[in-house]
Amino acid sequence: MRKKFLIGYVILVHLFLLLVLLKSDFTTRVGYRVGLIGRSEITQHFQNMITYHKRMDANIPDGAVIFIGDSMTQGLCVSAVATPSVNFGIGNDTTVGVLVRLREYHSLERASVCVMAIGSNDLQRRRKEEILKNYSLILEAVPPHLPLVFCAVLPVDERVRNDLAGKNSRIRELNSGLKALCEAQSPKCMFVDPGPKLTDSSDNLRKEYDEGDGVHLNGAGNAIWIQELRKIVKKAQQRA
Repeated sequence: MRKKFLIGYVILVHLFLLLVLLKSDFTTRVGYRVGLIGRSEITQHFQNMITYHKRMDANIPDGAVIFIGDSMTQGLCVSAVATPSVNFGIGNDTTVGVLVRLREYHSLERASVCVMAIGSNDLQRRRKEEILKNYSLILEAVPPHLPLVFCAVLPVDERVRNDLAGKNSRIRELNSGLKALCEAQSPKCMFVDPGPKLTDSSDNLRKEYDEGDGVHLNGAGNAIWIQELRKIVKKAQQRA
């Protein structure tokens, strides 16, 4: 009898510890140590932003459009695309960061559409195949009833900085794979690519849409992006 009690006690202790680990950032810390998650991707800034997002998450109304992405999204006036909406953009974020934080957004269960604009920063860290795998994992992590809009990675102006050389060809290859992934998951997933309306004859981001760093859109560029997002979000809501 005592032996059975001890076995039951040990099992309960292990179950409790497992629950604590899952609720904490322990798995993220382990990921750091074994190299599965780079420290450059899950920064203190990232953690701070998640804290703010969690505060907002409980106050998001039913049927909102939720935007998740990197600095491009963070600098976007999402209320110009849809109302109500919420901006969960985090500068420098990657597909890895999105996978880490998706579980914190309980409002996704009540949203009408999720717009995902991520991947530009991944190109500095991983191959196309790895990024597409992460896109697939994001698709699986989003609630099954929720329409997901994937926005293409936007073009850059390679003429502005040396470190941007060759990036547009990689962006086009990645977007081609992302489009195919979304088409295979239709109607849950929809793909939108504003790139052709933002580029010049050399396939670079037009100077009149460039904020100045060759990457981020200015007001005129964001206005075009917003127009394209409005159309695709409306279609996604009609499908829901």
